[in-house]
Amino acid sequence: MEYAEYIDKNEYVILYRLYGEGGVAEIPQTICGKTVKILADHLFANEPSVQYDKGQIRRCALNGLPGEESPEDKAADRAEDTAEDPAADTASPVREKALCGASVEMIRIPEGVEAVGNYAFYGCQNLKEVSFPSTMKRIGYGMFNGCGRVRRLEFHLEDNGDRRADIPCSEQTPPIMKEVLDAVSDRIEAVVRCGAQELWRLTFPDYYEEGRENTPARIIEIVYHGTGYQYRNCFLNRRIQPGKYDEVFPYAQAQESTDTCISIARNRLRCAPEPAEKWMNRYIEYLRSEERALMEAVLSDTEHDPVGELKILSCAGFFTSSNIDSFIETASQHRRSDAVSFLMNVKHQQFSSARAGRYEL
Repeated sequence: MEYAEYIDKNEYVILYRLYGEGGVAEIPQTICGKTVKILADHLFANEPSVQYDKGQIRRCALNGLPGEESPEDKAADRAEDTAEDPAADTASPVREKALCGASVEMIRIPEGVEAVGNYAFYGCQNLKEVSFPSTMKRIGYGMFNGCGRVRRLEFHLEDNGDRRADIPCSEQTPPIMKEVLDAVSDRIEAVVRCGAQELWRLTFPDYYEEGRENTPARIIEIVYHGTGYQYRNCFLNRRIQPGKYDEVFPYAQAQESTDTCISIARNRLRCAPEPAEKWMNRYIEYLRSEERALMEAVLSDTEHDPVGELKILSCAGFFTSSNIDSFIETASQHRRSDAVSFLMNVKHQQFSSARAGRYEL
């Protein structure tokens, strides 16, 4: 970032606009020593909001560039610009570099920010990922309108010294998570972190709603297509309910793509608490039926260690004497010697003795 425009509210600031190059929007945690607490309406929309008093908007340089322009200097600059060009935009002296719309691909919101304004990301058609802090309390309406490529939402929890991946996800659900998921209907991978530690993640498929008129009563009925709406309703008091989440999987099998179902099952096996036996068997049965696609997904995953993923599958009882060899062959084709070594060890420990017993007299 090069510049930020903001509104000083004495104890904190409202971030009005960012200017700079690149697709990653790093929201500053402080501006001129004051915490950024609110992100303005239309912050990353192509057109800034007109509801704020332009006379209150100040400009500050970021990332080691020259310091803040004083209000007096800014007013003088505006007067000169206006005198030279009466049609000049006095609120945005570097308007051509505004980070907005299609140029935004990732947004990282720091600790301290408590609210996101209405239509803050409107029209960011290339936006793929947003990171929310533990301090977030409120989001405005229409936040993701015009954003058709969001695929990942990252939520951070406050580090209280007792954040572990083995603690049930229902006890470590960010309060804002349900509200944010309801604001976006695309397929989303929701990741919950504490600092650098990933606590858990779940997949929420996409969905869309359709209004159907019931004639002759002329009653409009809302029909939801896709299981994304059902998955987003697996919350109680803003906490995810893993058991309710698992109950939707049979519907996902019937309606969602193979890639989506594999993602749902893989993430659920990582997430505490582990599924009840009925649903564990359902997930394993499905993954076995799609073993080739599963292995490709595991080996192409750039976020997780393939061996770690294979360990999760092994602990869940996924491997059998009939499928272990095909996994070893696929791992060998991908030149993943670490995965081959792990799978060979699993084969030796779990299946070699059983085969040897067949030939005993």
